[in-house]
Amino acid sequence: MRNRAQRARYAAAVLAVALTGLGAAPAVAAPAATSQDFGPTVITGVPHAPDLQATPPEKPTQKVVPLATISTQIDAGATAYVYSELRAWNADQANLIDNEIRCSGAGASNVVMGENVLPSTNPNPALRDITIVNRFLVTASKTGALNCTLYLRTASTSPSVAQETVAGTLRFASTAVGGDVNGTAMQRSLPVGNLPVTTSTVAPIVNATMPAGYKNLAVIADVEYHRGPEASPDSTIHYSTARFTLTVTTSGGPNCASAPVAQTEETVVRGVNHAAIPLYTKVPVNPGCTQLSAKVTTTHLGGNPGTVGGAAPGLTDETGVNGSLPNHTSAMTHLFVVPS
Repeated sequence: MRNRAQRARYAAAVLAVALTGLGAAPAVAAPAATSQDFGPTVITGVPHAPDLQATPPEKPTQKVVPLATISTQIDAGATAYVYSELRAWNADQANLIDNEIRCSGAGASNVVMGENVLPSTNPNPALRDITIVNRFLVTASKTGALNCTLYLRTASTSPSVAQETVAGTLRFASTAVGGDVNGTAMQRSLPVGNLPVTTSTVAPIVNATMPAGYKNLAVIADVEYHRGPEASPDSTIHYSTARFTLTVTTSGGPNCASAPVAQTEETVVRGVNHAAIPLYTKVPVNPGCTQLSAKVTTTHLGGNPGTVGGAAPGLTDETGVNGSLPNHTSAMTHLFVVPS
């Protein structure tokens, strides 16, 4: 089991490992347009929680702030690996922190991961200083510029207007990620709707036939886990504990390998309410082993039941009331494969 600080360091190490053999631009010559660091930036005016006793009841509002934009030229059919980290700290309330990336131009994809940062007065340092990793694949539908912007989506869970400090990075880790035997990116995201976790749930799943020639597979998953409601209004149980397990096997030939199991446990307490869980493992591909099966299993261990977050609909393009126009849908829990 990793704590949140360890998870952030682990995710950064995963990026370095996954880049091996991908043909990413050398660090000494990376064009500025394909990578951007940002912050520290103090975000003020974070909207307060809605007053449900008002007449009419208020609706939730999110503040949406663009923090970084990257761009690269890409050919039709090519797949890019987008990687980001968003750190948040120095909050004066318990605030929602969503790391959302929207890509457009030559290819299109929206992905969001998030959790709440607790105020600087909270005794647990891992809950008052968080880093949210968001990474995924996007395939170009036409030749041209692929543009990706990282947005902070934030709102206070308290009656007070709030603030926090953020910093982070956004980059193209690669623009030449291999696909399956048909050239399709090996990636799955959950559709709209949350999956209940009362015992165990298995999702997402990637099953693929690979072309010959791959030597190694980096398999990466990001799970959005939500704490469910208490069993009754007078319940004293205000947490949900779950285990997250990423398993990967190859088959189709002799001596096919399985990846080391990637596993972690997380307790989501009231106030935090949901957590972004990064998982990673790597498996060698032996000759003839062209079949891949990868899956994430989420197992409830204690406390309130939970859910695995599917795609989020009705996200406002800019700061505004939830569901107002214009809006869009962003994927959340997802699993993908980076071959080398």
